[in-house]
Amino acid sequence: MSNAQTESLADLLSEPEQAFLFKDVRILEDIQCHLATARLSMAQEAWAVITDTPPSVQIFSLYGQRFGGIEPHFKDYKSVAFDLPRSALRDADALSRLLMLLAAATIIAICVAIEAITQGVLNSIDWNTHRGLSFLQIGLRRINQWCYQRLPLPPFRHLPRCNPPPAYASLKKRDAITTRIEFAKVTVF
Repeated sequence: MSNAQTESLADLLSEPEQAFLFKDVRILEDIQCHLATARLSMAQEAWAVITDTPPSVQIFSLYGQRFGGIEPHFKDYKSVAFDLPRSALRDADALSRLLMLLAAATIIAICVAIEAITQGVLNSIDWNTHRGLSFLQIGLRRINQWCYQRLPLPPFRHLPRCNPPPAYASLKKRDAITTRIEFAKVTVF
């Protein structure tokens, strides 16, 4: 016999400036995981993070970093670079093929962006020092420069072994992502 009880996520959210860490929870009846919840003044909504590693307060720092990584990627696909919703595709196969092509284009653009940063030509692509373009946008702008100048794409080199510095949409976003997250109280269940 099990002591398991079902709770809604809303019931597992902490008070403001506090974190709750839940070990060994089960979601969707069969997925064993851990859960961390928090309410932070810097975030508009409460955070609930599911993880396969034992929960700790560091999970919130990792989760917060996604706003500097994956969120700009979504923005690039949705509006800034590819305007995916404009395709109006509803067929799953057609959408899958389009996403495969966009993924290939993304890889090429990111390679071009890393090369541009390595060569020190970023200022000719992103001249606003208070805004940072995503790697995809940097690469696409560099490719546009070559097209405008009627230059061929150069051969690609190997990607560097270490990650380039992250690109931030603004200084405010950079500061928010790199801000240390602290809690008044952490409770482990």
